[in-house]
Amino acid sequence: MSARSSAFGRFRGRWRVALRYGWRDARRNKGRTALVAVMVVLPVALGSFAATVLWSARDTPESIAQRALGTQMQAHLAYDSPGVEQQPDALGWGGTGEETEPRPREDVEADLAAALPGGDRLVPVVRASTEVHAGGLQLDGEAMQADLSDPALMVSFTLAEGTSPAEGEVALSTTTADQLGVGIGDTVEVAISPMSGAPDIEPTSAQVAGLLDGPQPQRVEVLFPASGPLAAPAELPSSQDTWVQWFVAGDSPVTWDDVLALNEVGAVVTSRDVLLDPPPDEDVPYYGGLPAGGTTSDLVQQWTPFAAVVAVALLEVVLLIGPAFAVGARRSARSLALIAATGGTTRALRAVVLGTGVVIGAASALVGTVIGVVAGVVAVNAASDNVPVVPWLPVLGILLVGVGIAASAAWLPARGASKADVVAVLAGRRGDVAYRRWPAVVGTVLGLGGFAGAVVAAVAGQALLLAAGVVVGELGLVLACGGIVALLGRLARHLPLSWRFALRDAARHRARTAPALAAVLIAVAGASGGLVYSSSQSTFDVRSQTLAAAPGALTVAVSDLAGTTALSDRQVDRIEELVREVVPDAGELHPVTALRDTQGSVTTSSWAVPPPDHEFSSAYGAEVGSIVGPIVDDGALLELLGVPEPEAAREALRDGRAVVLAGDVWDDGTTHLNVSSRDSESEEELENRTVTLPATGVGDPLGPTYTGLPVVPPNLVDESGVGTSVIGVIGMPGTPPSDAELQTLQGALDEEFGAGEWGTCQVCAGVGQPVQDIGAPQWLSTLLIVGSAGVLALAAAWIAAALAATESRPDLATLAAVGAAPTTRKRIVAAQAGTIVVIGSVLGAVSGIALGAAFVLFERYRYDVPDLRWTVEIPWPVLAALVVVLPLLAVAAAWLVTRSRLVLTRRLAG
Repeated sequence: MSARSSAFGRFRGRWRVALRYGWRDARRNKGRTALVAVMVVLPVALGSFAATVLWSARDTPESIAQRALGTQMQAHLAYDSPGVEQQPDALGWGGTGEETEPRPREDVEADLAAALPGGDRLVPVVRASTEVHAGGLQLDGEAMQADLSDPALMVSFTLAEGTSPAEGEVALSTTTADQLGVGIGDTVEVAISPMSGAPDIEPTSAQVAGLLDGPQPQRVEVLFPASGPLAAPAELPSSQDTWVQWFVAGDSPVTWDDVLALNEVGAVVTSRDVLLDPPPDEDVPYYGGLPAGGTTSDLVQQWTPFAAVVAVALLEVVLLIGPAFAVGARRSARSLALIAATGGTTRALRAVVLGTGVVIGAASALVGTVIGVVAGVVAVNAASDNVPVVPWLPVLGILLVGVGIAASAAWLPARGASKADVVAVLAGRRGDVAYRRWPAVVGTVLGLGGFAGAVVAAVAGQALLLAAGVVVGELGLVLACGGIVALLGRLARHLPLSWRFALRDAARHRARTAPALAAVLIAVAGASGGLVYSSSQSTFDVRSQTLAAAPGALTVAVSDLAGTTALSDRQVDRIEELVREVVPDAGELHPVTALRDTQGSVTTSSWAVPPPDHEFSSAYGAEVGSIVGPIVDDGALLELLGVPEPEAAREALRDGRAVVLAGDVWDDGTTHLNVSSRDSESEEELENRTVTLPATGVGDPLGPTYTGLPVVPPNLVDESGVGTSVIGVIGMPGTPPSDAELQTLQGALDEEFGAGEWGTCQVCAGVGQPVQDIGAPQWLSTLLIVGSAGVLALAAAWIAAALAATESRPDLATLAAVGAAPTTRKRIVAAQAGTIVVIGSVLGAVSGIALGAAFVLFERYRYDVPDLRWTVEIPWPVLAALVVVLPLLAVAAAWLVTRSRLVLTRRLAG
């Protein structure tokens, strides 16, 4: 027999015995097995659940095909121009850039049919953007008109209730019906939305025959039968307000070669076969020979920090389970010593302890996988219309990770058990081995170096080095935990009895204490880092917003994108009438005057210019329905405009100073307004000058953008040299308008003032959006972060305290024998739990701040130009509460569940 065969035989025999012993040990110690199983089941179930939900929710080829084509169609065609080039998923395309003459639709359809694979046919449909009116309200939607008697269309467009529409009828999406408050049998009016300023088309009345079941192919919300009001254009491409498209029905898949052939004819193609099996990038002319996805560097930048977080989370689970295996190793010390005394090698002893971890981990991971997958499928079916997709390869990887977690957690206890003093254990004494100092020294160096390196890497924008620094720093802290406990144990003499006992016991049994301490430390570090990042993300999100008015405020204003620049008194009165007709609870409406002058075709406007050293300007950019400054006001409209620090702003206006964003105030206490005059007829700039006005800054210098700023007091209007115009009205309704009310009001405004090209409005309506608190993390994310960290930290502390209480029975018995009070045991166990949580919470909070700061700095410097809106925001009150409350909970719970009675036991001399 060869040496290799002999070695394999010994390995197989060793592990056969180890797994058999592990199975029996798991059955014998049901409490410990249940604890470890729960610790493994939870992350595996969560991972499997998340994978199933994310894969089901993301835009998979299957879900894209379902939304675009339904269940039966092979492809969808839309005409563009001959020689068009497209992406395989048809989300991007481009023509040749040459003007093409319109062709008869029949000729185009003949060419398309000739390019189809054999056995397939064209199913023509007519599309249009529409407005649905009912009960005085209107909603925009995409309409389709088709021969619903076609078997392929009957299968593709399914109904939640009702029947397919016949002549004079229509089917609506459930969302549209709910918004308009209509149901089966009600009558609605449907009007085609005009393109390019074309005249309005008279609405068509139709009875609601059915409600469409969820998302329909091509996002259709209004479905007409073939006899509906939409007219197919006679020539393609068409400038009409309706356009013809085609589905492809049949048994033959439309391959990429077929797509290229249809592109030559002029069609942009969404093919089921191409979506499910896309061609390589080099075969796609649209890409011009370049890869479509991001580069390897981009992927590293995107995913490496996430991988570091996952690695730290897995380390946390391993550390949580480790003390439980340490309990098992302690309780099995005599059995392991007997194995060693009868010839068992160190490898055999390690395998025996590891066998328990493998057995429990495999069974628990399998159960967790089943739970996670089933829960994910149920959640997807209940919460969305997506088809559940189980990514079996990632799920298998998660299962194997679960087994690895349990085995890794058992490794250190197995290693310690294999080195125990056999004679001492068999004699009934502790078999602990001496501890070395080098792990603590190395861990301290790695911890400090890792976190420092992570911060440096973040500033340099290096994702890979950032992740490496985070992982190395966390591992260093884990290695240093034993040394930290030993160092603090030397200070125990200054503490009361219970805490002195707890600290010295922790220092003496570092193999048990260090993993639990590390688990608490990493849990709190993760929570602290998450809170810092969440708070910084919240501030960044606020700074990135453009705020048009106070939350819920209704604004109606002229559009800078259209020709209207000012409103007459009659027009303001008419706007107020329209608002009250559509929004009965509109409240008081106030005219808004801007520093803007219109004389004939010449318009003079102005805007704030930031100081040269201030990279971010408020810009005061316009959105649809925005009140765009500079506004002329004495302070009456500040709350409605959503201006920050309204009292300070009002005082500045009384003092004759303009109000601008803090970053737009120059060093001399002024703001510079750029004044420009432009002739709309000749498109010539007639004047461009700068006006300097005394100013007061409000809000955050880095944002957000307030479209109502600057605000100029009336006494500075003459000094600016610019006239004034009424540009809109603003009010605070008792109830914010619904989408249907807002769209109805916009339709009325378009009818009154006219609509611009391509959906723009001359006078636009809008509603101010709510703003989250600057610098405060979202309450839900805070609750999840703190709650998760608290559960993990307390679990680690209680496991370690339970083990310590078991191992301390002889010492407690000695105390009882010399007259210790009955509550001594409760105080000591509470102190043992508190010791771990206090040390772990303080160190975890400090290291977590560094961890969160590193990730925030990475966001700030990850691109060539630093994004200064990312700043490190530390939520001190939440962190302080975390550091104080966790130890109190740990101590209180340990005190309450520990019995006072001390049991006398026999102790053997060493």
